[in-house]
Amino acid sequence: MRRVAAAAGATTGRVTHYYGSRVEGLVAALVDVDHRRSVQIETHAEFEPPARIRATLLEFLPLDIGQLNEQRVWVSLCTTGVPELRDEVDRQSSERDRLTGSVIDAECSGRADESVAFSLLGVVDGLAQRLVLDTTTRPRRLAHTLNQKLRDIGCAP
Repeated sequence: MRRVAAAAGATTGRVTHYYGSRVEGLVAALVDVDHRRSVQIETHAEFEPPARIRATLLEFLPLDIGQLNEQRVWVSLCTTGVPELRDEVDRQSSERDRLTGSVIDAECSGRADESVAFSLLGVVDGLAQRLVLDTTTRPRRLAHTLNQKLRDIGCAP
């Protein structure tokens, strides 16, 4: 809590006023990242189909240093075994699956089934992990790989 307070330029008392425990603060951080991503995804609603699918999936890739750091934190929190964190990660994963499935279903005009969304999310997850583990991987290459996968299923921009 002291390190969080120092990073926020606040006192430990102020941080503990808002977050009664370290776990509450970590869950709040996960929720905040998820909220920012959701707001960004909402801005893609005006895009033409397949561009909307691509833009939505790109939101799940850590293509800049801020997103990469968020992804690293998310991965590390996934593996803590803390029930509250696991519950939040599970909620976010379910919501991401639902959102992606609904976007793909709407934008591909029924040409895609549930396995298509699952497959695309598997590609995105793998690409995101690639960036986390190998910082020499270039974001442009990941975007190209995603575009190729979208072309393979007939939903490319």
